[in-house]
Amino acid sequence: MKKLFLITFMAVALVAQAQTITIGEGTGQTTQVPFNTFANYSFTEQLYLASDIEFAGYIKAIKFRIAYEYNSEATTDLNIYLKNVTRSSFSSPSDYEAVTADDLVFSGTWTIPANTDDWMTINFDTPFYYNGIDNLLIAIDENSATYDIRYFRYTEVNGATLSYSDDNVNPDPYDLGSFTGMKEVVNQRANTKLVFDQNVGIGESPADVLSVYPNPVKDVLFLDGIDGETIRVFDAMGRLVLQETNTSQLYVGGLENGVYAISTSRGVVRFVKR
Repeated sequence: MKKLFLITFMAVALVAQAQTITIGEGTGQTTQVPFNTFANYSFTEQLYLASDIEFAGYIKAIKFRIAYEYNSEATTDLNIYLKNVTRSSFSSPSDYEAVTADDLVFSGTWTIPANTDDWMTINFDTPFYYNGIDNLLIAIDENSATYDIRYFRYTEVNGATLSYSDDNVNPDPYDLGSFTGMKEVVNQRANTKLVFDQNVGIGESPADVLSVYPNPVKDVLFLDGIDGETIRVFDAMGRLVLQETNTSQLYVGGLENGVYAISTSRGVVRFVKR
């Protein structure tokens, strides 16, 4: 019986990751995001809010919506960085979010095929763990040394994007303060799909960092390792079902029986409601 429960638990945990989140329904067309297709070199940082996503887990791919069919394919050299961040906007062109090599999820050539009017997918080299609490930064470094104009669909969001671009100077993602080309805050954010990996479960934190009891639980769940932060509870389909702040116990009696994941800035732990 115990073995059967463990198998069921693992299966439900994997299902929780099988989800694609779509952010943005704008119909506007732009060359500014997801990167500047009108410049030889560009670097953009876009912010997607936790309230847009409402999901925690490993992101394995990202999709952007191209606006038109083109007669020829376009190939570009990209480095993509993802990062959990607390900021919700950019206040000025110099207000960038620093990224490091640890934030790199994709490095290589991305080809947009000809005669395609659809979502374009970039599969990551390394899945990225989004914690479901912070906002998500997507930074794209475009290094092709040429340009091939493509329009993408976007949604207008004030202060959502930071754009650095130039035909001669290539922004250094690790030293953005030295860039001397065009810098601007853009009120456009690319319509995006985040593809969560159904084959990579949410890694639970060690018990000495974050633990809950009793588990399974009927009514009140107690939390250790929590200190004045936001606690989010997700069901087996990845939906946000409960959120509390600055508490060491949760009333879960109103939840349906099943497997849930608690996500905090310190990590993730699962529990069973019976």
